[in-house]
Amino acid sequence: MAARFWWGSSEKDSKIHWCKWDVLCKHKEQGGLGFRDLGLFNQALLAKQVWRCIRFPNSLCSRVLKASYYPNGGVVEAKSGNHAPFIWRSLVWGKKVIQKGYRWRIVNGNSVRVIEDPWLPRPVTFKIYDKPPLPNQLYVIDLKKGNGEWDEEFIRAVFNPTDAELILGMATTEWDIEDKILWHYSKDGEY
Repeated sequence: MAARFWWGSSEKDSKIHWCKWDVLCKHKEQGGLGFRDLGLFNQALLAKQVWRCIRFPNSLCSRVLKASYYPNGGVVEAKSGNHAPFIWRSLVWGKKVIQKGYRWRIVNGNSVRVIEDPWLPRPVTFKIYDKPPLPNQLYVIDLKKGNGEWDEEFIRAVFNPTDAELILGMATTEWDIEDKILWHYSKDGEY
């Protein structure tokens, strides 16, 4: 609709599109006209709704979605079935944005799986590079001693040197505070 408006004012005549829509959606500094890509904008809004489900799991919307689509897990791990309603398929599509930039902040380590979850302070993947032969349900708390400090001997024996240094460089605490999901690309951790 926007392209039809931009390239001509007459409804009955065919219009010539002088350049690609992708070029028009680039920033003005990059040679475009700064139009908003509505597909990406829509995906970002859907991702925001998924982020609210992550941050506020006790809200009415989160509880309804959980009861309907992911009763045995979290929204991040939830998948879309073959006959899922349009709204759920849309939210799963928006969740792809969240999966590219979220990571866990480790405090007690009870909620974060070592192999599957993104928790290392490493840009792009936030995960372990070389997956050691560990059980899939090993949690970060299992890498700590009873006093809350990292088990350095075990970590250096199991993980590659780069991953081991990243893990050992993370702060530890004895406090029993829940781990928290962060958006890595903002200062306050919010999407």
